[in-house]
Amino acid sequence: MIEKMEERPEAILLDMDDTIADVTDSYRQATISTVAAFGRTATLEDITAAKAAGDANNDWELTRDLLAGLGVDAPLGEVTRVFEHFYQGTGDRPGLKLKETLLVRPGMLARWAGVCKLGVVTGRPRTDAEWFLEHHGIRELFGAVVTMDDGPLKPDPAPVRMALRNLGVEDGWMLGDTPDDVRAGVAAGIRAIGVIAPADDPGVAKKALAAAGAWRVVDRLPDIDGWI
Repeated sequence: MIEKMEERPEAILLDMDDTIADVTDSYRQATISTVAAFGRTATLEDITAAKAAGDANNDWELTRDLLAGLGVDAPLGEVTRVFEHFYQGTGDRPGLKLKETLLVRPGMLARWAGVCKLGVVTGRPRTDAEWFLEHHGIRELFGAVVTMDDGPLKPDPAPVRMALRNLGVEDGWMLGDTPDDVRAGVAAGIRAIGVIAPADDPGVAKKALAAAGAWRVVDRLPDIDGWI
């Protein structure tokens, strides 16, 4: 059983992809499909390894880097165009983003929002982040949404600090599935909690998150409900 914390955090900051949103069949599949469009093969394990290595909060750049490792020197603009073709969809092909699901019940998020402030700190573009929150009917629960459009990406602590500032608090918890999420929280001076992504190997993920400085690592986001 997960013990109750001595006191609730002022704020809970949540990464989006693979923390509150299962992107196994959306962002991760868009990476796999984009690599395939350039005549190469990438796997979920390749993506997990790239994210564990760090500095991987931009999925377009991650995809380009995977291609480079496979011998394809593709311009970032072209990689982004192909990636977005799969993720956003076209007139005759539904976008992979429609396959995203919530990893926590809206009612649970609403309960958390009733006892502390909630924010999102994500490497997504703002349009994608806002679309997901609105699509799943949870946008009003978050007092701050910090995206790639607002400045440096994690592991830089700047977006975490911005979210805290926008929420009007000085302390909180940062929850995310990658070492970048953990390092950003630690560098911002708050507790960082690792959350294992649905597509990741739990043993490998726990080691990577702990090595990055995670205060705790949980198997899934609802596991923290007993702490709040």
